[in-house]
Amino acid sequence: MNRREVSKQMAYLLRHDPSGMEMDEEGFVDLEVLLEKLRERWKNLTDPELRKIVEEDPKGRYEISDGKIRALYGHSVEVEPDLPEVDVDVLYHGTSPKAAERIDREGLKSQGRRKVHLSARKKDAVEVGKRHTPQPVLLEIEAAKARDSGVAFQKASDKVFVTDFVPPKFIRPSDR
Repeated sequence: MNRREVSKQMAYLLRHDPSGMEMDEEGFVDLEVLLEKLRERWKNLTDPELRKIVEEDPKGRYEISDGKIRALYGHSVEVEPDLPEVDVDVLYHGTSPKAAERIDREGLKSQGRRKVHLSARKKDAVEVGKRHTPQPVLLEIEAAKARDSGVAFQKASDKVFVTDFVPPKFIRPSDR
């Protein structure tokens, strides 16, 4: 069993396709139901192995609570995880040069997901941007100023912060 592949399948099911699983408004599904769904592909997957994948996930994508599991961010399905609002001064977003031009005009919008994803560290934002282009553009978000104008930021994990939208006036290019 490849733990990375199991994690990728979990992310897909919990973020984009919960077919056959009852998902509540915060994105939780019964842990045992998810385990059974994953066993269609990995017959010998155990509850402790699944929990270990969650505990050791480097991006902090998942949460287990009261026998249920959810993805904390990255959803395309209609859920609204209850995440803590945070008081941060600066956040970062890595993207392609073409997307950076659009963001400069229109602001940061969720693209096929429910929320905009941001990072607290430049390094993490650059790594995210490299998923889209070999030479990502790093954008700096003036989170404190945006928050003062009503933009709410939430902490999804130690590395990922989310919001609904960031107006262009709070975004500027950043040095790596």
